[in-house]
Amino acid sequence: MARFQYVDEPKKMWRMILRLRESARLSVDLESDNFHHYGDRIALLQVGDDELVYIVDPQKIDLTPLSKLFADPSREKVFHDVDYDGRMILTFLGVKPAPVFDTMVAARFLGKEKIGLADLLEEYFGIVLDKGFQRADWSHRPLDERMLEYAAHDVAHLLDLRDRMEEELRELGRLEWAREEFRRLVEELSPMPERKPDSTRVKGARDLSPRQLAVLQKLLEWREQEARRRDLPPFKLVGTERLLEVARRNIRNRRDLERSGALSPRQLDRYGRDILKAVESGFRESPERWPRFPTPERQPRDLEVERKIRRLKAARDRRAGELGLDPGFLLPNAALKVLARLKPRTREELDSSGILKRWQLEAVGDALAECLFGRD
Repeated sequence: MARFQYVDEPKKMWRMILRLRESARLSVDLESDNFHHYGDRIALLQVGDDELVYIVDPQKIDLTPLSKLFADPSREKVFHDVDYDGRMILTFLGVKPAPVFDTMVAARFLGKEKIGLADLLEEYFGIVLDKGFQRADWSHRPLDERMLEYAAHDVAHLLDLRDRMEEELRELGRLEWAREEFRRLVEELSPMPERKPDSTRVKGARDLSPRQLAVLQKLLEWREQEARRRDLPPFKLVGTERLLEVARRNIRNRRDLERSGALSPRQLDRYGRDILKAVESGFRESPERWPRFPTPERQPRDLEVERKIRRLKAARDRRAGELGLDPGFLLPNAALKVLARLKPRTREELDSSGILKRWQLEAVGDALAECLFGRD
């Protein structure tokens, strides 16, 4: 059982802050309610020290006083996947949590195949987390006691996990690699993006005609507006695949829509009229306003570059095998392609190119240099 306190009053918040100010490190997690509501919002925020977890309820209390705690450079914040939680904190509290230790990133540097928090806690401590509340509605009040326990467990063991992983990283000589990556993750955090429906990003949309694509765009815009109005995730209204089918069928009236089978009877009854209006709006859209797929940048085929890419991948893969790391984590293919086209002529040019991070240069730089500057 994790020891936790539920923070739903200002007095509790300030007592919590006074205690956490005495800790050199904090474990942090949050629960979002985007599976049940429109957009990303913090439904719960969990913060812990070495002995106690605080579960802060943003429906009952303002989270703003926590901003200074998260931004304090003298206090380490331990996350499992700071990329998401950090962006949420930046969006809603206006600060980047720094410095951080990310146990998910640490697991990748340790070559773990399973990097989920539940997998790691079971591996290191034999703790089996109850996954029954992963899709729970965290905005519902009052919260069930079992839900609070679940939320507390997500951070209760993070500090111990962090210590075990730091020790292993140090033994492997990869601790500074991980620290560099932690810093980069925080530096590159950006607020959660504004939701903008884009038909050109829908899988299968390239099979549509330009006018059908315009219809799909209007359908997506209708769904986004309706989802916002109803405070529901868009997929819970009508799935994207169904809207794609509506656009593909060139539907013009209620009978066409009914015969298409694209919508369930419930969706047809509830949204049929609005969907037909969106379809008609798409058909009326002038050609100059039709969505268009981005024009891919075409480069002349370079057989030397293609050969270099193959050799670089082979060198990267061999080095990844020696280190026990995932090749794509060690160095993504996109970076290899840029490197092959850049064609650095010396190790100095490779090091100063900005394509590889410092830890990547240390981990795989020699292997790439041999491939680039060795005898063909």
